Amino acid sequence: MNNQNIEKMILTGLMAALVAVMTVAVAIPVPFTNGYIHPGDSMVFLSALILGWKRGAVAAGIGSAFADLFLGYVYWAPWTLVIKACMALAVGLIVEKCAGKTRRVVVACIALVVLWILFNAAVGGIMLYEAGHNAAALQEALREDVESVTALGVLLNRVQRQLMAAALLIPVALLAVTFFLRKAENIIVPLVQIIGMTGGGILMVFGYYVGGGLIYGSFAVAALSVPANIVQFVGGFLIASLLTAALKKTPIKKYFDRH
Repeated sequence: MNNQNIEKMILTGLMAALVAVMTVAVAIPVPFTNGYIHPGDSMVFLSALILGWKRGAVAAGIGSAFADLFLGYVYWAPWTLVIKACMALAVGLIVEKCAGKTRRVVVACIALVVLWILFNAAVGGIMLYEAGHNAAALQEALREDVESVTALGVLLNRVQRQLMAAALLIPVALLAVTFFLRKAENIIVPLVQIIGMTGGGILMVFGYYVGGGLIYGSFAVAALSVPANIVQFVGGFLIASLLTAALKKTPIKKYFDRH
């Protein structure tokens, strides 16, 4: 085994540890699906940007799954292993395939915006259907968090408004952040990396929505955690963007430039 492979193995283990530590350090419980949000996604993003999509996926998946096990979310660990690995894989692949290719960047942007809007519309539609046809069963599933069908209706309306706002504001906010990062003299994050992190974040939100729906037997219940996962994704995106800009002024810059 040559020195380069040893270096990659050490970096992969280090990033897996950082993913786990950042996830465990600030874990905020989320009601309804018994999950939690955390700043660990910032390290998932960095894993992909520093290690590339293959090793980045390994570090992100293993580090996140160990965090679930450590915090007692054992039933989520297998899902997290796959979701976070795919999240890092998406980031790395988008960066690798779109770097220096303007047409691919444009296509990726349009595809992500369309998928994001369609996802939020589909989730909103599922919630409306369940509220209209299975309100009693849905309230029973949430009996620990919702006292009555009336309270359920208020909750669903609030979440729907949040989803509508996210569908509209997230693309706008990311474009604004992109503009700021591109124009600021002391902050430089390539557009392709911003797009990659956005794609990975969207995949994460979708993955946990599907996982929650299958685990709890209700995609309407799973939808209630989507706003929290959006907050987690955006927070991780912002932290990773600032860290990337800072690290690119150090010798670590060479790892970003490999991909």
